[in-house]
Formats: sequence, structure tokens, C-alpha cells
Amino acid sequence: MALRIWIVDDHALVREALGSLLAAQDGIDVVGATSGENQDVARIEAEAPDVVLLDIALAGSSGFELIPRIRARSPETRVLMLSMHAEAEFAETAIERGAQGLVSKAASVEELIGAIRSAAAGATLPVSGLLTPRERDVLDAITAGLRDDEIAERLAIRVKTVDGHCQRLMRKLGIHTRAGLVAYGQRLQSQQDLA
Repeated sequence: MALRIWIVDDHALVREALGSLLAAQDGIDVVGATSGENQDVARIEAEAPDVVLLDIALAGSSGFELIPRIRARSPETRVLMLSMHAEAEFAETAIERGAQGLVSKAASVEELIGAIRSAAAGATLPVSGLLTPRERDVLDAITAGLRDDEIAERLAIRVKTVDGHCQRLMRKLGIHTRAGLVAYGQRLQSQQDLA
């Protein structure tokens, strides 16, 4: 049975493009696309989609404000936030308000589809889903116990670049030590193994 998706974004072009992209995927049915106005919650309740893709920044309001309203009126519907701002604090706020997580608008189609399927299954997305592919590569290498020079050689980048990625990882994830990054990476790997 196809997953039923509803898109909420205040830009018509984004709604149409995202709707076309998702409708072309096997096992996904786009059942609605709206701009985030007050009547949207009632329409979502009536349709009861499996997942609502909800933009954070809506004209005149915040998508964060809609999360509890959608969840209260359509409790079986999961909410997945979309944003150009791929920062950990946005993801944490989304989860605190009742969403399954946040996906960056810079994500690949495969990442978005994976996030939709995870959200539909009730899983909460890891905050590190906001990391860039290179940051994920560096985090994986750190988790594997590699030193900066080994990571640089493996990824064909400079040691200074590795250090920059480490600093950004720590800022994004709210972690202050390399050991903390290793522990975070290990937790993330075990979550993925269970998924």
C-alpha cells in the first residue's frame, strides 16, 4: 500500500516540484499540497495522510506552530519538517514539538525518500541526518578510530580540512570532545543497524 503524503510549503513552485518528484516514486502517493494557511489543518485531518512534509518557514508563520495542531487533529499522521537551514537546533525543536525530524532541502531524493519511510514507520530521525555527506564521512572515520592524518589520506583532503569538519561536527551536534564524537557515531551506527 502506497504511503500517502501531504506537502505544506508556501511556495507554489516548491509544492509542485516536490509533488511531481514524489509522485514519480514507487509506493508514494501525494494526496495534497497546500500553503500553510489556517484551513490546512482541517484539510489534513480530513485526508489523514501518513506523512506531512512541512516547511519550517511559512508566510506569516512558522511550521513549528503547525506541528502540534496537525498531531492533535490527525494523531496517526507523522510530520517531517523541511528546511534550508540544516542545523541541529531546528531538528531538535521539530522533534520537541512532535515531528519525526527534519530533512534539509539540500538532501538527495534517496535521503528524502528514506526519511519519509522512516517517519511513516514512527521512527525519529537522528539529528545527524543534517550533516553533509563529507561531514558524515569524517564522522564515520572518527568513529572508526582514525587519526586526522589517516582521515585526510582516506578522503583525499588536507589535515586542516579534517580539523575544520571536526569543529563543525562538534558545533552542529553540541558535542565538545573527540571522544564525544566517537560515542555519538557509535550510537548512530547502532540506531541504523536496528532500523
